[in-house]
Amino acid sequence: MIVANYLAAGALFCLGLFAVTSQRNLVKIVLGLSLMESSTYLLLVSLAYRNGATAPVLAGLPAGRSQGELVAGNVADPVLQNFCITAVVIGVAVTAVFLTVVVRVAQHYRSVDAADLTELRG
Repeated sequence: MIVANYLAAGALFCLGLFAVTSQRNLVKIVLGLSLMESSTYLLLVSLAYRNGATAPVLAGLPAGRSQGELVAGNVADPVLQNFCITAVVIGVAVTAVFLTVVVRVAQHYRSVDAADLTELRG
């Protein structure tokens, strides 16, 4: 199951990289970057999985209770989950800035084609 997550993250990253390198439409380039970003979220969540571990809040077991009674043994590392949440927030902000730049370019040049932006070359 985890290997499938790694393969899916790699496939999403490659698909996003293909979209970034092969498209000339600025909106599609931003979507490709967003897809690459999503693959890192899947990778972080997959790396956080710990088989046979216990949750940090259950480190001190109550008397008479076993770990198996409290948790099934499939726990995700909360540190990587926090990194993932932080990455999502930063990713949304960066995508919003990218799309704002694309809108401003479209208003100024009347095109979202990257090849039409020849005035920016210098």
